[in-house]
Amino acid sequence: MTRYLLLFLTGFAHALLILLYTDLAGDEALFDRRMGLMAAVPLFAFASWLTLFSMRLGALVSLPCLLLLVYWNLRTAERIMGQTAAFDTAIAITHLAVGLIALVTLVTSLRYVFKTKLPWGAGTPSPGLVLKLLLTAIPITLGTAYLLYA
Repeated sequence: MTRYLLLFLTGFAHALLILLYTDLAGDEALFDRRMGLMAAVPLFAFASWLTLFSMRLGALVSLPCLLLLVYWNLRTAERIMGQTAAFDTAIAITHLAVGLIALVTLVTSLRYVFKTKLPWGAGTPSPGLVLKLLLTAIPITLGTAYLLYA
């Protein structure tokens, strides 16, 4: 359940940050907006709920997304620091916080991918099947809404 929340919140925070910056500053304000969204949306819309049913498979699916998000964070922070803006400090702190969350999530996912004692089909045992299905519906609905309306 913790991995579900970690992946969901990491992907959703990145997607929200990218869409907020795009709305406030225009399409050219961010370094490769599409690359960041192509990593953030599958992270919260697919990898998060997959960890409920198979922890290792969900962690494996999240690895490319997280690597891309860490790269996106570094490149965007580098580009923002190169520009002179009134909100440099606030933007840098925001990217630092979201980047640290992405790094923690990446380390956690790496740990679960290479944990040899954990079978590939083992999901989280704590929530029941009904709650797992309800928790699965949230990211799938948000991801589908993004794909339909963005």
